[in-house]
Amino acid sequence: MRILMCSGEVSGDRQAAHLARTLLLLNSSIRLYGCGGTQMESAGVDIKIKTAHLGYVGFQESFRFTRPLKNALDQIAKMIQEERPDMAVLIDSEHFNRSVAKLLTRHQIPFIYYFPPQVWLWGKWRARSVAKQSRMIIPAFSEEVDIYRAKGGRVQWCGHPLLDLVKPEKDHARIFVESGLNPTLQTIGILPGSRYQELEELGPSMLAAARQIKERHPKVQFILPLAAPHLLPALQRQIGEALMTEHVKIITSHVYTCLSRCDVVMLSSGTATLEAALLGVPMVVGYRVTPLTYLVARQIVSTKYVAMPNILLSERVIPELIQKDFSVKRLVAETLDIFENKSRAQMIRNRLRQIPSMLGTEGAIARAATLILNEASSTVALTCAHQGAQHASP
Repeated sequence: MRILMCSGEVSGDRQAAHLARTLLLLNSSIRLYGCGGTQMESAGVDIKIKTAHLGYVGFQESFRFTRPLKNALDQIAKMIQEERPDMAVLIDSEHFNRSVAKLLTRHQIPFIYYFPPQVWLWGKWRARSVAKQSRMIIPAFSEEVDIYRAKGGRVQWCGHPLLDLVKPEKDHARIFVESGLNPTLQTIGILPGSRYQELEELGPSMLAAARQIKERHPKVQFILPLAAPHLLPALQRQIGEALMTEHVKIITSHVYTCLSRCDVVMLSSGTATLEAALLGVPMVVGYRVTPLTYLVARQIVSTKYVAMPNILLSERVIPELIQKDFSVKRLVAETLDIFENKSRAQMIRNRLRQIPSMLGTEGAIARAATLILNEASSTVALTCAHQGAQHASP
């Protein structure tokens, strides 16, 4: 079986990689190919087109990606003509995969949407096209199921994949030492995001805040997990400009273990907030987009919170610094209030413990992979039967 896998940003590349490993574990004879990034490639996907760097959020922000997206879509169209897949799997990356879905529909290639658009939070109207075009939808959150079904979609919730993935190793101290860190020092994490846009908007302020915190607490150490290799030059430049090269350790492995030892993390709104929540780490969430994007977003977003932990808990448990509230001064104040206030930090940890039970049970990736393989097998069987009937006709 030939399964095409498509993702257009770092977070999707990561989720697709875990899914690909499980697919190959369940059926080593399938061929996985498509577009994505280095993580999918290392998981056994034959990456024909590099697209993990194309992620963005917003309307004005999309302009810089217009030509790269068109080039990628042209290459995908050529790819599926040269080697037509039996089934496609679209992973996350809403803006990118919306165009891919149209292309697949035009060529009558069935596809499954894994990590579809989160329509329960904003723009429920988006569910219609996804439900109409997809052979099956596998959402990450149970709240999506009824919305997609109401639009006619075949939906199967398997649980959230992060329950399978966010598992720090037990030997924290040893891993800390191997990562070049001091296990006896307090640690603060910095996660400015996995998109260039986020690094530009959030990185300098977070690093400036880290510098001020370092001046107040000279013995604290900082870690910055690397979301993707192509982001390394920009991060190194920003760290250097903040005069923090000797104080910020870029982490490329054992990320969950290192993060689990943090006293607090500063991070951008997104999947990382849920990862930190599952690790039980207090956090300060920030985000900033262009004024036009923010204005439009406020008209269609159906939740008053931005951070996923707050959305799930229906309460502002962790601080959110959005738009004009996202400043170095506020970052320093909110981060230090958690870092220095042990009772507040413990209160946040206690509330975050409620989140895992909201995400289902472990085994989500295996359940999703089984559904995908079964659907692909049925598609191949129907195609073979149809072709056999055609050959048998006089």
